[in-house]
Amino acid sequence: MKTVLLGAILFLFSLGQNAQAQNCIDPFNISPTFPCPDPTYRPVCGCDGITYRHVCEAQYRNGVTQYTDGPCSGFEFDLIPNFVSGTDVLRFTFVQNTGQPASFYVLDYFGKVMMQRILPASDNFAAPYIFDLPEISEMRPGPYIVIVVNSKGTYRYKKFVKA
Repeated sequence: MKTVLLGAILFLFSLGQNAQAQNCIDPFNISPTFPCPDPTYRPVCGCDGITYRHVCEAQYRNGVTQYTDGPCSGFEFDLIPNFVSGTDVLRFTFVQNTGQPASFYVLDYFGKVMMQRILPASDNFAAPYIFDLPEISEMRPGPYIVIVVNSKGTYRYKKFVKA
């Protein structure tokens, strides 16, 4: 009798979890090519646990019905553009709520540190840290990796190419 009761409780619990997941995404609101006019990096954490570039991408391109400001992981960064040529300037945007400083590195294809900075501590997603990297124009052509490491040792990386 206890086994049947426990099974019924677990079944009802799983139905509730499934209903919550289904309420998180509205399939009728998904439009992958929806034109989001503002390219600014303002990440949001969707109720599905995925970090989206901004509210428009979450709501209209992916159908997310609920979200919170900031990345799901506590910190994230963005690079625009990821293909740099001539005198293009690479723009770096960093958001976090960890309250601790982080380290920023640019590595070349061979792992040599080409640039290093300390990123300021922040516990507010509403105030992203943005800076341009004009130094990129003087680097030799090739692939590069940008790595950001927080004080807990958690890291994120993205690649860009200098033509």
